Amino acid sequence: MTWFHRFYKVQPPRPPTRLERREFGFMFFDRSFVQRHIGFASPGELQSFLISQVPSHAYHSTAYYRFPNASTMDEKKWEGADLIFDLDADHVKGAEGLSYEDMLARIKVELLRLIDDFLLGDLGLDASNLKIVFSGGRGYHIHVSDARIAQLKSHERREIVDYVSGTDLNMDWVFPERVSASKTFQGRTQESRVRSIPPPSAGGWRKRMRTGIEWLVEDMRAREVPDLKARFPTLAGVPDAVIEGMLRDLYDRSHGTEGSRLTLDNNVLGYFSDRRHLDLFLSLLDDEVRPRFTSEIDEPVTSDIKRLIRLPQSLHGKTGLRVVPMSRDELDAFEPLRDAVPDMFPENEVEVFVKGRQEGTLKGRRYDLEGVCEVPLYLAIFLVARRAATLELPSE
Repeated sequence: MTWFHRFYKVQPPRPPTRLERREFGFMFFDRSFVQRHIGFASPGELQSFLISQVPSHAYHSTAYYRFPNASTMDEKKWEGADLIFDLDADHVKGAEGLSYEDMLARIKVELLRLIDDFLLGDLGLDASNLKIVFSGGRGYHIHVSDARIAQLKSHERREIVDYVSGTDLNMDWVFPERVSASKTFQGRTQESRVRSIPPPSAGGWRKRMRTGIEWLVEDMRAREVPDLKARFPTLAGVPDAVIEGMLRDLYDRSHGTEGSRLTLDNNVLGYFSDRRHLDLFLSLLDDEVRPRFTSEIDEPVTSDIKRLIRLPQSLHGKTGLRVVPMSRDELDAFEPLRDAVPDMFPENEVEVFVKGRQEGTLKGRRYDLEGVCEVPLYLAIFLVARRAATLELPSE
């Protein structure tokens, strides 16, 4: 708490835009609830509060209100809200079970895909309207400040979430059927239909699913049926003969070129000898491939137009790390366990009692600790905040 006080006195957070229209909320070291419905008229008022009250966590509203410190949401009079995306370990597959360091690296990969592929790519947002924020804890936030977005209601923001997450992606839209041939006999017309695949020039989800086909046919190429069933849960209840038939249609060269090659060269899913083989391939694309191209964001955060979000440049009470804002250009070089450690936290060593074994890297220094240890103060703050250590040494 002492070092949080010193931090806010020396390095006060820069207030969010439209400060006087924002609601603020705080948590404290000696209380378990959020104190909210607080407003500030100036940056000085905000800094004075942080110095005098020393919160463990500081938040501001994503929304703008006419009366931000009113005690009920209706009385606040909503005037608009930033669009927020939240990625953290709770929503990123594969992050569970990783070390803290590896978990943050995994989330950053997902963050870059969300920004580059979806926000700047498909949605065409301007990078200057994006503020990327390391939360100080287990992930990142993205603040989008754009007049075209500020008035969107919850259901409209949920549509953005559905697009980014690929929810209810229509396979008939991605791979539409068309007539490939027809013949008429005795007044009756018989049509042969095939599904088109998006051309290389396609964009958005169509391009992703074409890329998904390329990935899938290469990933399955050298695998046996038992291996495929273990890798793709969709195949668990499918008869081996159907899977083997699909594989023959994709990779058999007895008639020259592989079916998978013809599929991509001619932009058509027309080289399956049995409808069951085609349907199985489409199921793999929908159930196994599509999720690999989604961005795993926290839906309630984006759709909530009255949300509280961490105050950039404040401190995270469970790590002692800074909540660091940055631009897209700054993100590539950003290393949270190096760059989010407050510069003012000194390196002089203090004695702590480490609970169990704790290992990792902080501020470029590798640590592997257990029991009573001497560590730099910045590391002590980090470990104590995470409840991995205590300043109270065990009695002899």
